[in-house]
Amino acid sequence: MDFKALGEQLGLDEDEYRELIDLFIASGGDDYKKLLDGVASGDADAVRNSAHTIKGASGNLGLLEVSEVASSIETSAMENKLDDIGQAIEQLKTQFEAIQAFVQK
Repeated sequence: MDFKALGEQLGLDEDEYRELIDLFIASGGDDYKKLLDGVASGDADAVRNSAHTIKGASGNLGLLEVSEVASSIETSAMENKLDDIGQAIEQLKTQFEAIQAFVQK
């Protein structure tokens, strides 16, 4: 990930952008946990809300792959198809881990 380029797209320097990514990891991690809790309890609305929040935050930061996966989860939850989102949830987890690992370098 090129934080410098992503930050520049938003009019931020690399350090400012990294701070926003740190905040995204913290709050996005909470939203990811809420998403998992929603899946476990069969609460499609909770899954949809959490996925929507992740989609918006990641999209605002230029993390388009994360935003696209969250969007697919949101759509499935709107259609009450929670059984269909296991692979997307794993993708989201992998993406969060990759972003977090990259930030910690």
